[in-house]
Formats: sequence, structure tokens, C-alpha cells
Amino acid sequence: MSSQPPVLDRRVVLTQCRLMAEKRLRAALEPMLDAIASQLNEQGQQAKNREERDALFQCAGRLQSGRQAFLEGFRKEFLQRFETYARALQSAGPSRDELDREAAAMLKTNVLENEVAVIRLSVKLKSDAAAELAEFSHRLVTLFRLHALDDGHNPLGPVPIAHGMYAGLAQARVEGGVARSIRPLIEERLAAPVRELYRALNQLLQALGVEPAVARPVAPPPKPPPPAPPEPDPLAALDAPSSSDQVAAARAVAAAISGASLPPPVATFLKQHWLGLLARNHAGQGPEGAPWRQSVASMQELVWSLKAKADPDERAKLQAALPMLLRRIAAGMDAMDMSPADRKPVLDALMAAHREILRPK
Repeated sequence: MSSQPPVLDRRVVLTQCRLMAEKRLRAALEPMLDAIASQLNEQGQQAKNREERDALFQCAGRLQSGRQAFLEGFRKEFLQRFETYARALQSAGPSRDELDREAAAMLKTNVLENEVAVIRLSVKLKSDAAAELAEFSHRLVTLFRLHALDDGHNPLGPVPIAHGMYAGLAQARVEGGVARSIRPLIEERLAAPVRELYRALNQLLQALGVEPAVARPVAPPPKPPPPAPPEPDPLAALDAPSSSDQVAAARAVAAAISGASLPPPVATFLKQHWLGLLARNHAGQGPEGAPWRQSVASMQELVWSLKAKADPDERAKLQAALPMLLRRIAAGMDAMDMSPADRKPVLDALMAAHREILRPK
């Protein structure tokens, strides 16, 4: 178990961390928005298409004139997320009501534009600050006497920051195609300040005597199946020499995608990555275990979400289901240690397909 922390008011310490994060993020966001606005103005001057030029200039103008609205939107969303996760640190986790409110908040904006963008940005921030974030999370484990703390539930982790960013853009009315085009700029420019933030937070906790928890040794995970060739046919695994776990996984994937027309990146994702996750879950607790049943159900729901929906009620059902579905898919990607480069084409394909399916007919 982790070492005992000094006698500290844990909530006061966490508030100190939050105030530091607010100050540092605000100091980083203002010049970042200026740089992005300047880049958009340059692109607008070079654009040959008048409509594109006007859209670029308009977006740049809103990043500048809507600065205060952005900062207020960022701070409000960031603090709400912080409070939810901070309460969870001192209890068994977020309540059902809190999760329902969170899902409802996502639906106030475009579900796809919000949730997929948040996932991509949080993955990028976590990837670029992996060591610093892990150390900070381990210090919170010590401070709150926890067994473990997932980075996705860290009150000052990448998820609250990513949600704050896109809430700020929505508040400043930066939206549409140009808003989508600046996402790579945000991902690129925000990574370094966030990494420096976690370094500073670690220094603060170190000065207060809060050491990072020492992780318990764990048994190595089951040996994963050998890597499959590109675009494998899951049915082929039935004839190849394989373990019963791989066979069960291949059957489940084949049954789920049978007759479905899937975007190629999503089909590859299911046939390769998700198949591996299924095999691992089958090996762990068998076909009656919760991990297997949940991963099969998530796959089936993902395939269902990509089928055309002419009925408005079906589209409404899809829109309501998407936030939690995308979160489960992201959790599966985390469990498989998928790199940001491998995730990107899958998330991009899902966003494009879902946007088209939800478009009113």
C-alpha cells in the first residue's frame, strides 16, 4: 500500500492544486488563442475561395473578440468537472445523478463534435505528459489514501481540461468547419503547457511532503494473441490453430459485423484491436464474466450505431446513447494501449459516420 501522507487537510491541498492549475492554464490559453487567431488570419489571406476566407477571418475574430466568453466558458466547465471528480475521490465514485447530469450536459452541444473532440484532445494531453501525469495521480493516491486513481478520474487530469477547452470554444461561438480545422492546432499547442502544469503540481505536493504512492506489484496480464495481419477475416480464425479464447472472440466479432456496412477504419479496429480485447476478457473470466459481456455489448451497440436510421425516434435514441458508448469505446482503447495515431482514424470515421446518420432526413 502507499506510504502514509503527512497530516494535511486534503481538500485544502487539492484546492491549492486547482488554483495553481487555473492560473497556469489561463496564462497559457490567452497567448495560445492569439497564436491560433494569427494563424487563421494568415490562412484567410492566402485562401482563394471567398467563403473559406470569410470563415477563417470570422473564426479568428471570434477567438479575439470572444476571449472573455471563452475564458469564462472554460473556467465554468473545468470547475464543474473538477468538483465532480474531487467529490468522487472522497467517496465510492460519482453518483448516478452526477453521471446523468454529465450526459445531459453533453447533449446541450453537438454530441459528436463535443465528445469525440474531447476524447482526442485528452488522449493527446495524456500521451504527451504521461510520466508527469502518472506521478501526479500517484501523489493524489497517497494524499487521499486510495488504492489507485485512474488518470481519467483525476480532478485535474486531461479530461476536465479537454472538456473546458471545447466548452470555451462553444461559449465564444467558434463552431462549424473552421472550428474542426483548429483542433489539431489546439492539440499541438496545449500539450506543452499541460505537461509543465503537472510538473509544477508535483513540485507543490513534494514541497508539502506528499510522496507518490508505490504501485503494488501485479501479476502479468495473460499473454495476448499473436498480432493478426491487416484486415483479417474473423471467420478465418475458426479454421486456424488457436486457443478457445481467440475462437470465441472471432465468432463474436463475425456475428456482430455480419451484414453490416462499416467504415474501413472501424471494421479494422473491430477485427484486430477489439478482437484482441475480447480474447483477453474471455480468458480472464470466461463467457459469463462481466468484462466479456460488456465488451461484446459495446461492440454490438457500436455496429448498431453505424446503421442508417430513417426514423426520427431512432436518431434520437442514437443521440442519447452516443456519449456513454463513445466513453466505453475509449475505455477499451485505453485497455488495449492504443496509440493516439491508431485511435485517430477510428474516431474520425465514427464522427463522420454518426454526423451523417444524425442529419435530419
